[in-house]
Parts: sequence; structure tokens; C-alpha cells
Amino acid sequence: MMASTLSEPLVGSGAVTPRARAFGALRAVLVAGIALAGLAFAAAYSFSAPSSPAISLSMLSEAQEAHWVPPKASQRCSWVNAEIMERDAGHPHISLQDHYGIIAADTNAFYRGTAHIFWQDFVNGGWGNYMLKDLGILTTLSDGSPIERTSTWTWITGDQHLSNFGAWRNRHREVVFSVNDFDEAAIYDFQIDVWRLAVSIYNHAISNGLGKAKAEAAVLTFTDTYVKTVCGYVGNEKSLLFELTPQYSQGRLGNFLRNVESSESSHRLLAQYTHVTGNGERAFIKNEETRLEAVSAAEEADVRRAISRRTYGATLLKVGWQVRQWDDDYFRVLDVAARLGSGIGSYGVKRYYVLLAGADELLGDTPSNDTRPNVGGVILDVKGVPPPAVSKVLTQDDADWYSTLFANDAHRAIIGQRRLTSYVDPFAGWTHIGRTHFVVRQRSPWKVELDLSMLQTYAEFAQYVSQIAVVTATSHTRGTVGLAPGQFKEVISAALGEQYARATWGVAVTRVASAYRQQVLLDFDCFRKLVDANYSHGERRA
Repeated sequence: MMASTLSEPLVGSGAVTPRARAFGALRAVLVAGIALAGLAFAAAYSFSAPSSPAISLSMLSEAQEAHWVPPKASQRCSWVNAEIMERDAGHPHISLQDHYGIIAADTNAFYRGTAHIFWQDFVNGGWGNYMLKDLGILTTLSDGSPIERTSTWTWITGDQHLSNFGAWRNRHREVVFSVNDFDEAAIYDFQIDVWRLAVSIYNHAISNGLGKAKAEAAVLTFTDTYVKTVCGYVGNEKSLLFELTPQYSQGRLGNFLRNVESSESSHRLLAQYTHVTGNGERAFIKNEETRLEAVSAAEEADVRRAISRRTYGATLLKVGWQVRQWDDDYFRVLDVAARLGSGIGSYGVKRYYVLLAGADELLGDTPSNDTRPNVGGVILDVKGVPPPAVSKVLTQDDADWYSTLFANDAHRAIIGQRRLTSYVDPFAGWTHIGRTHFVVRQRSPWKVELDLSMLQTYAEFAQYVSQIAVVTATSHTRGTVGLAPGQFKEVISAALGEQYARATWGVAVTRVASAYRQQVLLDFDCFRKLVDANYSHGERRA
């Protein structure tokens, strides 16, 4: 099919089809969003910084009508509520009241807390179309060989929404803004992350009062910047170390990162969670404010055994940047505490904080004037890892392949973290307590998130979304599973590098985001009614 101009109706078989009318209407809405924005965003990555807008009318004019459309949203209260209840089976009613109260607060919170439903919808429920040829896009590599089902697989976070990005100081002493949740990390089609982010972008744009036209234009800005960023990495290895820092970020995000950079978070972290006891060693402060709680002697002994040379120590990196060789004195456990009240996506998992005797000089975690021995300074976050959402949707062949790659789900999550980030955390590893596997990471003193409600204008929102696209594309490129000449960036460049393909795919993603938001709204209404009837704090049980 020849690409249409914006003024021409899309036609099929000699007549304007209903699908063509819908496609043309969507493009018109996107054009309106662009015109309202007046945005000219220069991408934040230094090796390719175009001064042209991230989205343009000429790009949209090349978008072709897709031969596939997403399903229509439907009422499915029984199924949605059953899926959530099955996942949370076994948790005390009073605990579920608190957790469900958070998820039922708004649609964004509900979306964050139901990644397993998203995965089922987009793998088995018809919402995700992984065949680019169904969009009218050529699907061959540079040598003419076909793009196979798994050619577009790479490391993904598996739960990529706007609240799963944050700032921290990496091992290169830089404050960076990147993905920060790897519990759902998986090797799968990159579009899972793209679709999940696209719906999140759409949701937040509406929540911030920007309206439908700007929400759709923001999603298209994201997809266009994403593809351009991936293609910009072809022929070089800059994705391995590039991160968004205060130097390379703009707008609200740039101001946010500069404020984080100037803070003394490391010292505040120690002051917030620990104190020095009378015997001169540091210990945790265990109270409601820190949300740390003492554990039994038997439980503490189990955790101490789990943080040992032959358990956790055996999983640490042995070669690489700032790798720390095991030292019994450095890794001696000073204190253990249970961590209460995990985030929305980590509800119900066992979690501990472990305080090590060693100090992390690279991050400056111990005040320079503190010369007392054994004062400690490294806090490890030890968190149980339940089966990820991807485990419920893998084919038998894919599940068998996964079993050869990962010893357990904690292993999978840590390998995902190492592949998706640069200057990786040398404390990242895994261990087990009984039959439960745990990821182990350093508790970053600079881990903070941007308040998304501050993005009140479309220009601010689209600029932020463009930078999110750079982060996502960089992590996906870095996490390639395929080897040259079939690396992820080479596959995406072959499939989506042409302007018509990038535009057609972007419009298709935008259409999915708009349609699936309606499904989220219906599901949220079902869940909220369930909570009001059975889990509100005003509800009384016999």
C-alpha cells in the first residue's frame, strides 16, 4: 500500500473502509497534539542530538494503515478479580485491606499493581500483536533473511511503567536516571516494555489533565524517540555505558537530577536507618519510622547463613568494574532487620535489611571524619522473588529454554539487572533461605523518584517522555541476547529504521495504548467495587 498524505483518505479495495477512517482520525488527533505542543525537543544523548522535533507531520504522513487492530475493551469483573485474588491467596485479610486500599486509590496505582494481568492480555489475550508484518512493515534483516518470532527478544524489565524509573548514584560516581525495578526482568519481545510504558504514559497524561490528543501525541513521541535511539547505537557500543545524567538531561528531569546530585543522601541514609551502639558498632534503628523490625534469633541466624562466602558470596561478580573480592571481615554481618511495607509490586514478599561491617568508600557511605573501627556503612536489601508474570505465559519450549539459563527467579532478576544497567552494583547477587530465593542488592543512598504530577504542560510531559524513551531504548540495546549481526539494535534498525515503518509502528502502539486504557478503566472499576464490598477499612467481618 502506498503511504497516504494527511489530507488523503486511506483506501482499501477502492473504497474508504471503517478501519481506514479510524486510522485517519487517529492521525488527525496526533497532528492536533503536535500542533498544541509546539515542542522542539533535542534528544539528550550526545552522540546523536537532532534539533528537529521528535515527531513531525511529515513522519505521520508516511504512516500506513495497519492490517491489525486491538480488541475492544470489555467488562470482565469475575476474571479480573479472580486473577488478583489467586495471586494474593494466603495473605491475611487485614494486610490485604491496606494493600488493596493503595491499589484502589487510582487507575495508575491499579495498573502498577497488576502486571500479571497485563502480561496475560498482551501474550494470550489478543492485545499484543508481535508480527510486524501485520502492520504492513517489512520483516527481513539486511541480508534478506526473515525476522523470526524471537528475533526481537532482548532483556526487558517486564514491568516498565513511569513509576519504575528513578535516580541513584552509580559506580562511576554519577547520578543517573534509569530503570530501577528488575524483579519482573525477562528475555522477551521488546514490545512488552513498550506497550506497558505506552499505556502508563497515556494514563498519566490524562491524570495530569492534558487530554486525549496530547496523551496520544506523547505516546507517539515516545515511540519515535525510542526507535531513533536504538538505531543510533548501530555501529557503535555507546549503549553499554550511556546513562541520563544531570549533564545530558533537560527540563524538570534535569532540575531533579541536579538536586539529587547536590544532596548528601549517603550520610542521611545511615542516620535514618542506623545508629552507633555503645560497643562502637553500627546497628539498625528498629521502629515505625524506619519500618524496620527485629527478627527472632532463629530467623536472624538463617539470614546470616544466607549472607556467607559460599551462598551469597558465590553469586557476586568476580570480574568487572569495581568488583569487590570477598573478605570475611568486610562482609561480616553486624545486624539484621525485617523490612516492612514494600512497594506495590513487591507486596507480600519477605524482605530484610542486612548491615555489613565494611564501608563503601566509592559512594562515600561513611562520613570521612568517622574513624571508629567496625562502624559499618553498607546496607544490603535482601528481598524474596516470587515467580514473575512471564512464567505464566511462556510456551513449553520457551520455559524449557529458561530453565537452562536461570537456576531460580532470583538468579534471573539479578542477571537482568546486570544486563540492563551500566556500572553494575557489585553487591548484586542472590541467595536462599529455605526454599525461598532472594535477590541481594545494595540499598542505594540516592534512590529517589520524580513526582510525575509536576509535569503539568504538554511540553514538559513530552520532554520527559522523550528522555524515558532514551533510557528504555538504551537498556534494551544494552541487554541484547542476539549476537552480531543479529543484535537487537540491528534487528530494530532493519525492521523500523525506515520512516514509514517507524511511523506506522508508532501509530499502532498509540492505538493500543488508547484502547487498553479503556480496559484498565473497566478492570479498575471492577476491582474498586470488590474492595469497597470486602476490603475497605469500614467493612466488618464476622
